[in-house]
Amino acid sequence: MNTKKELAHAMNTLSHRTSLTQLFTRPLQAAMPSLMPHASAVAPGGAAPRKLPAALVERLLAQEGQRGMGAPGHPLATFNAPQPAAHRAATFSYPLHIERASIEALPNACGVYIFRGVDDAPLYVGRSVNLRSRVLAHLHNHEEQFLIGQTRRIECRRTAGELGAALLENSLLRDLRPAHNKKQRSKRGLFTLRLSAEGQPQVTQVAEREFSRAENLFGIFTSERAAQEALHKLVQGHGLCSIVTGLEQPGGFGMACFGRQIRRCRGACTGEESPEQHHQRLMQALEDLRILPWPYAGPMGIVEQGEGWQQVHVIDHWRYLGSLDRDHRQLPARPAASLKGFDLDSYKLVIQPYLLGQLDLRPLPGLPLSAG
Repeated sequence: MNTKKELAHAMNTLSHRTSLTQLFTRPLQAAMPSLMPHASAVAPGGAAPRKLPAALVERLLAQEGQRGMGAPGHPLATFNAPQPAAHRAATFSYPLHIERASIEALPNACGVYIFRGVDDAPLYVGRSVNLRSRVLAHLHNHEEQFLIGQTRRIECRRTAGELGAALLENSLLRDLRPAHNKKQRSKRGLFTLRLSAEGQPQVTQVAEREFSRAENLFGIFTSERAAQEALHKLVQGHGLCSIVTGLEQPGGFGMACFGRQIRRCRGACTGEESPEQHHQRLMQALEDLRILPWPYAGPMGIVEQGEGWQQVHVIDHWRYLGSLDRDHRQLPARPAASLKGFDLDSYKLVIQPYLLGQLDLRPLPGLPLSAG
């Protein structure tokens, strides 16, 4: 069947109830009876099937081709294959249970989106540099139909750039706790490395708010084990002495540590390296893990511009408090717990561009805060 005329001639032997898909799969049924049960071309009761006019068959073929079925010259197996993305996009229809206006209002801009369900319950929070294309990708994704089936409307909040979107997404995940996002791990019990009076790095558990105020804290870890592993890697990677750093008990005065025996330690335990030299190398190794205390007396604004729009992201003690722009002159009201002390996620987002001098920071005297 290489031409439409040959196919039309064959279809004249089929009943009106026979679909084109059945016709295309019938050769496969004959070839693989164990996989596809054979369907007889004879109508029930043994009656001869009525013939279709050739012109009607030609018209049906044309309609099937417009629907994305493809030309009959394609391999027969492709008619049972999943439809390509272009076909799914052409035949996609908006879910009727989702507020259509909320979909139509999605901008081609950077920001954060919220899928909301019954009673406006938050289901999922995400961010994108193009809100419209990202949300439509969710709606097209067959693997997310459970989420889509629960959604009643889609809320979007535009931001001036990617930093603002990341900060806003992080705060919404904490405040809203949407059902379909990965649960954020509690950070109340965080661990760090702190120097003892003898100059040894020790694993210490501290309250989260201390990270923005205390001096000489190195690294932030979510478990004591992770902090211990980081300390061991630091000692091994920089040729430090495991006895001097407190990781190994000395076997006796002047006895070498295990690292010295395998020529990894430089001999601080045996007197071959002075305590001052070892301490200097220890501090250099720790420097990459140093937590920077908040260096300002009050909140600061990070100015971000994009697509003719400007926002000021308000940060205090490395915690994101909200953003100000031409439409929002006051910070939004948030739970009191979300406005206090250090925030690890905000710190991770801001610290690198801050240290590289990439942030446009401005003081915010008389900052207007909403009542929480």
